[in-house]
Amino acid sequence: MRGIEISCPERQFLELHLLGKWGLRRIAREMGRDHSVLSREAGRNCGGGRRYRAEEARRLAERRRPAPRTGSRIDRNSELAAWVEGRLRAGWSPEKIAGRTASKLAPKELRGVTVGHETVYRWLYRRGGRYGGLPSCPWTGRRRRRARKPRRPGCPQVRGRTPLALRPADGLPGHLETDSTAWHGRKGLLSAQVDRALLVCRLRWCPDRTAEETPHALRRTAETLPHRFVRSVAFDDGSGGARHLDFSAEYGVPTFLCAPYSPWQKSQAENLNRTIRHWLPCKTKVRDLAAADWRRIEDWPDGLPRKSLGYLTPNEALHQYLSSGALVA
Repeated sequence: MRGIEISCPERQFLELHLLGKWGLRRIAREMGRDHSVLSREAGRNCGGGRRYRAEEARRLAERRRPAPRTGSRIDRNSELAAWVEGRLRAGWSPEKIAGRTASKLAPKELRGVTVGHETVYRWLYRRGGRYGGLPSCPWTGRRRRRARKPRRPGCPQVRGRTPLALRPADGLPGHLETDSTAWHGRKGLLSAQVDRALLVCRLRWCPDRTAEETPHALRRTAETLPHRFVRSVAFDDGSGGARHLDFSAEYGVPTFLCAPYSPWQKSQAENLNRTIRHWLPCKTKVRDLAAADWRRIEDWPDGLPRKSLGYLTPNEALHQYLSSGALVA
């Protein structure tokens, strides 16, 4: 009976035999309890008359019992609720919110207050999946996941290719992944580059959908990064990577290509594309966007805390990397 609360019949049994001058060890043997449990019960619940009474002991025990919690931790803390809602509206995922509260980068008013990602999800999914006008799914807006069907492997389309599986797994910054995003019925495409380790991204608008535009966008990206920062570049096995050897010869860095129909191999670039689609749906008139709009879209993922970076933002991680002197000029 270890760990089970003393019941009313047991309290009555204890009261009766204490009146009969039985010792606690003898009563404990008869009840199948440890004598220390009965000693604590008699000491806590004797009342003012120093005589153990079963009914009074029950009332005293219920009075000491803590009241059950109502609602989640977010509901009980208004500052935490306001901060979580603000981060959700800014596009943060519940996992990023939970990691930020547990890190040293949490707001000063929330120091020592942590919240799990499951708590955020439960708080968000109340009332039929919407809470306070927030989307039911913080990222895609969908209420359920879609099944993904695997595609059959195909033949390589680009010559002079080096498989992405041979890319060095050193985990150092400078290994870029590039991908293109197009909009149906609109000329031009968006070339996006992201660093695999630091997750710093760059966006470059290309007026034409030709193979020459991707190396040109990479050159413009390399000019904005520190000297000798780029170590390698990963491409799709399609028209976007057809001129990968030109960029490799010009900058002296190796290039790698994904397997056919396997863009998921460069996962960071695909995640960045998902971010771009979040900001720029298919019906967006991208040609009407100004340079300030592109910078705002580019700065948004660079300002999100990432789990792989210890919940630092990519900008903070890049600054930390450059300040450490690890990059040799």
